[in-house]
Amino acid sequence: MKNINALLLFISCIAFSACDKVSTVDTIDELTVQAFLHVGQSLDSIKFGKVIPLDSLQAFPAPNELQPKVITEDGEIIDLTYSGIDGIYGNLDLIIEQGKTYKLEVDYNGKTVSAETFTPSPPKNLTLSDAVVEMAKIESFQDLQNQVIPDPLEINWEAEEGAYYFIKVKNIEEDPEFVNNLFASSDFQRPDFLTEPSINNFYTINTFRDITHFGTYEVIIYRVNPEYLALYEDNTNGSGSLNEIRTNVQDGYGIFTGVNSDTIYFEAKEL
Repeated sequence: MKNINALLLFISCIAFSACDKVSTVDTIDELTVQAFLHVGQSLDSIKFGKVIPLDSLQAFPAPNELQPKVITEDGEIIDLTYSGIDGIYGNLDLIIEQGKTYKLEVDYNGKTVSAETFTPSPPKNLTLSDAVVEMAKIESFQDLQNQVIPDPLEINWEAEEGAYYFIKVKNIEEDPEFVNNLFASSDFQRPDFLTEPSINNFYTINTFRDITHFGTYEVIIYRVNPEYLALYEDNTNGSGSLNEIRTNVQDGYGIFTGVNSDTIYFEAKEL
């Protein structure tokens, strides 16, 4: 599930890493769920964990003896198997389809932890204002002063009412060359970034700020469900822990959500 890596990274930064921290929940009898069902990909990675009690200073071992299952809207029951990696379960034969409802069930501590999600359609009519951006290489402060900044790149798509989107922009070269060598060691010079989820149908790439390396850039526009937005907002508003967020998980915590995406590319070339 390569495209899901962006989601995992995004949420890990704001939520799931907090699973190893102290929580306001004072029980260890709850499961956490981390699952993104990306249309067109196999369901190879559902992550289960345990809630961390208030007085604990360390994480508990991941539950590796569960028997989770996914139920399709046609009633087909698909068993998930332990991957050998702590807390990770999946089934490579289950390919996620667009416009379908999926339900997760797993028995734990005398309760059935469950969640349900719908897989959305991808962003439609995705366009980019230019496929090539030409930029002068910056080797000195004189070059910086004389720099001509290219026009911004405009990404547009047809947004559906009530839908949420976010964007990942990534330089996909193995060893991309810096545009500005003056700040090559700075954290500001990042070859990829993520945006916040929104209902917008456009995004503007600032060529001076956002294009820090030469080469090919991959732009992925993700469409996500409201439960994803709820998780994002709860964490950025300061709740600080997956343990405190149920979103659409019943008798447990975390998220089980459908995702779709489309991809477009552009090239940053040296003048």
